[in-house]
Amino acid sequence: MKSAKSLTFVLLLLTLVVAVGISGCVDSSNNTTPDNNTTPANNTTNNTTNNTTNNTTNNTTPGPGSVTVSRPGEYNGTPVQTIIAENREFTTHNTSISVGDTLHVWNREMNTPYNHLYHSEEGAFEDVQVNAKYEIYFTFNEPGVYHIDLYNPDTGTFYMSSGDVLTVTVT
Repeated sequence: MKSAKSLTFVLLLLTLVVAVGISGCVDSSNNTTPDNNTTPANNTTNNTTNNTTNNTTNNTTPGPGSVTVSRPGEYNGTPVQTIIAENREFTTHNTSISVGDTLHVWNREMNTPYNHLYHSEEGAFEDVQVNAKYEIYFTFNEPGVYHIDLYNPDTGTFYMSSGDVLTVTVT
């Protein structure tokens, strides 16, 4: 009789341990340790945001080589627009062009010798320095939205804390 009680006690204890273990697997709302096998909640938001952004830019993210940079004498065409950079900022901040079009960017620092460094946020071209009173040509070979930062070539950062960016939408 004593062994039957002992066996019943052991089975009851084993049932309790299993029940507690299973309840931890079923409801993890009180679990304070992150589960490495779960996807963070913000991934859905990020994917939605990225998909929305990509849909507005024809699902194209500009990449390396999607912009051809030419110096005067290397470019023989007619640019569709001239963008002026003066007083360490672009005079135009947004423009829209078609695939294959070329923008002429003129560093029109006349009174002060500020050289400019143009940087592609998307990596569409390598950084290019343009001295004061000189120009450069950007030919856009793929659709997308491009951001050209106007940097101080001495520091590799924006001239002003707010930064200055030319946004080019290419369709």
